[in-house]
Amino acid sequence: MPEDVYAHKAGHLKRADIEEVEGLKLGRYPFAAAAKRYMDRRYGTVAKTTFEEETRKYVMLGRMFETLKEEGKVISTDPRHLKRGDIQQFMASLKERGLDSSAQDKYLQLLNGLLKAFKNFVLEEMKAEGVRFPRPGRKPIRVINGDDLQAIFETVAGMREWRGVMARGMTSLYFATGVRPSEARLARLEDLDLERRTFYVRHPKGEGSWASPSEVEIIREDMLPLLRQFKEERAIRLTKAGRIESNALFPCLTSKDGFYTAHGFQGIKARIEELSGVSFKLKDFRSTLTSITVNGDISRLPAMSAQLRHASVTTTQRSYYAMERGVAGRQLRNAWREHPINVLKNPVIDSEERLPGYG
Repeated sequence: MPEDVYAHKAGHLKRADIEEVEGLKLGRYPFAAAAKRYMDRRYGTVAKTTFEEETRKYVMLGRMFETLKEEGKVISTDPRHLKRGDIQQFMASLKERGLDSSAQDKYLQLLNGLLKAFKNFVLEEMKAEGVRFPRPGRKPIRVINGDDLQAIFETVAGMREWRGVMARGMTSLYFATGVRPSEARLARLEDLDLERRTFYVRHPKGEGSWASPSEVEIIREDMLPLLRQFKEERAIRLTKAGRIESNALFPCLTSKDGFYTAHGFQGIKARIEELSGVSFKLKDFRSTLTSITVNGDISRLPAMSAQLRHASVTTTQRSYYAMERGVAGRQLRNAWREHPINVLKNPVIDSEERLPGYG
């Protein structure tokens, strides 16, 4: 590509920058090598959780491109040399996997970030030409119903060993405060103050850009017994494991830094699902707490907005109404019982005069 095109697309790139990218040797697996180089340069500029998540997704994208190459659908997996046809094959692969539009959009954003870092602007050119890309839709916000919530807490109350201790702490803290999954996972022991009934969110979503650490209230007192039990059991189990103390509120006994990975927390959650028979996401406790707290008294919405640390009450209001739409089906499912219609009073199909074609 001529130098003037590079300058137009990348804001007057220097010739040395172009030569540095073009001259790189990325080895047998160029996509993986390029992604690692890209993420190494991003280290420290984004939150740790974002860094870890994007690193995992680039590994997956690299495997997808390697598969496409093995199938003969793309010639190269080098981000510098991907062309329009390669991008189209990748987009088709995303659809074949059954991914929703939000996931497809996310993966294309990640791919575009990597391509632009290596001076490849094919996706930008496709956008300029009016190519239609997947657009993320607003996903319904799930709320755990009362019976399922009861089943979850009955399950975690009976779970044994270290995983049981962690499960009791996780679920009770999420439901007591409405914090996000990573905000609890990366917390320190000192962040949970049961005397003052507060939790310090040390690593909030948007950390380092638009959010700062802050304190939230433990707003469900019925969770306090479980939280106290968790802290007591945590101390006992750590001592038995030869780890007298740990900075992590939820210590992982096998990790170097003492904290669970997101995958590790998901493993505990999966065990709760298996034992309780209830499928849920850790973030569902946040929406469930909001729905239960605000339901029947919309005047609580501003206070709940502050608890959730939303940018504005409007954000909380939109989320709340999305939650209520999510449970609308359950609320309306039995409404027909008020005015039932006996459709089988004069059955036609079962009469002697059957309609043609029905056997």
